[in-house]
Amino acid sequence: MALPSDAAGTLPSITPAPTGNTITGCGLPTAPPILETPVTEGDPGAVTINKDGSRLYVSRVRTGSDGGGIISVYDTETLTEMAAMPVPGHYPYAGKVTLNPSGTKGYLPTNAMTVQVFDTTTNTMTTSIPVPQSPGAIKFNHDGTRAYVADYNNAITVLDTLTETVIDRWEYDSDYGTFSDLELDPTGTYAYVAGARMHTIYIVDLASGSIVDDIPLGGPAGKMAITEDGSTLYAMDHYNQRTVVVDMVSRTVESSFPVVGETLALSRSGNRVYIPMPNLRHIGVVDLTTNALICSHWFLPSHLASPSDVALSPDGRTMYAVHTGFSNRITALNVAGERNPSFADVPAGSLYHREISWLAAAGITTGYDDQTFRPLEPVRRDAMAAFLYRFHGSPDFVPPVTSPFTDVRPTDKFYKEITWLADTKISEGWPDGTYRPLEPVNRDAMAAFMYRVVDDVRFISPEASPFADVQPDDQFYREISYLAARGVSTGWSDGTFRPLQPVNRDAMAAFLFRLNPLASFLMR
Repeated sequence: MALPSDAAGTLPSITPAPTGNTITGCGLPTAPPILETPVTEGDPGAVTINKDGSRLYVSRVRTGSDGGGIISVYDTETLTEMAAMPVPGHYPYAGKVTLNPSGTKGYLPTNAMTVQVFDTTTNTMTTSIPVPQSPGAIKFNHDGTRAYVADYNNAITVLDTLTETVIDRWEYDSDYGTFSDLELDPTGTYAYVAGARMHTIYIVDLASGSIVDDIPLGGPAGKMAITEDGSTLYAMDHYNQRTVVVDMVSRTVESSFPVVGETLALSRSGNRVYIPMPNLRHIGVVDLTTNALICSHWFLPSHLASPSDVALSPDGRTMYAVHTGFSNRITALNVAGERNPSFADVPAGSLYHREISWLAAAGITTGYDDQTFRPLEPVRRDAMAAFLYRFHGSPDFVPPVTSPFTDVRPTDKFYKEITWLADTKISEGWPDGTYRPLEPVNRDAMAAFMYRVVDDVRFISPEASPFADVQPDDQFYREISYLAARGVSTGWSDGTFRPLQPVNRDAMAAFLFRLNPLASFLMR
């Protein structure tokens, strides 16, 4: 994978073993992972990276009569296994290793009702701390002297890490339900506990163990992540298929985005979150300035890779993913080339700023050479081809030697994108054999282009038109009514759609932004 010039020398220069797996998406070329190594024994469940980015700790579950688990230690430069520490117990689940703040010890929860402690210098198990129930998430206070362990029986166990003993246990009413995850605020004053049954995040005073407040989510809270400054918390809500964004200053739900997965990892910059989605065989990337899915890292062939957890290097340029299923392995991905551009003529607070920012971050638009987007200019047909080609993930396509259109030559800008549009039947041009690349795209044609990208064959056109100026027997009626039915276009305030009016670039960004959740299958 090509890296930015300022990334030279920061990633390992090692050729990965040929496995048949490749990665595509997020504007990066299809290529093998930077590094990849198979996991030969046990199913990897979770991955943790140390503070300096030199070591990975991967928890694994062994199968067979002996059962038990393993914590493997990998060197991040080579992805070679440096140590393998057996974890006692019968079929402990592959919990996630949590390192103490100094990085000298690692803690692993097991369903044998223990927290296993190991020394990261010698890579040896040192202590097995019995706990009253099977532990889940583990978090430390700022100096590492206390560890707080949430379990699935609505309780928090407090460990003294100096003596490695249980010093307190806070049990809560069964009405609070299962505690599925735990985060601490940076000051060490409060714990935030994900309550699945009551659809709530509970706020626990760490001095007393009392629940002092709660934040209703409107759905069962799952895995969480909190920003380094503690101002924002992200909580998964699988029931409603979304991740909720919580403002921790006001303790209110701020917004949400329609992406969920196994877990989530925040970038150090705070502008990205990475969500492994094992069922879809990819890792979704959400831009947190717009709270929108901008792209996904896909693994090909997809049936061989099912990412279950990820960890980011301290410099944010490499992502390590563990995979389970048919292909138990660890892969290192370059994420340094992901885009985060902005435009001089689209300031914060302007109309469609969020949508245009998403369009740029997703690599669907690059704007003009003068760093402008020109939001009020009409979208030309050649630019529309480029938008849709990139929206579709810039698929591998070899343009024909002979152009399918009389007014588009192989040397023209966007020739590849225009001929891809023709090849996929998204646009077949005009009856006279032209494409008319420099003409503006009218709103009815825009609807047709977008409908064909999604190709929702289940959609049934309504008998009554959603717009006053669009009739059921009009050309592109089905496509226009589809955009209305799916909330992609609401039309104008006077109830019209204005099908023959050119669509501006800012409105096009909004349309694609709203279409994006309907096109989550696209390999972008």
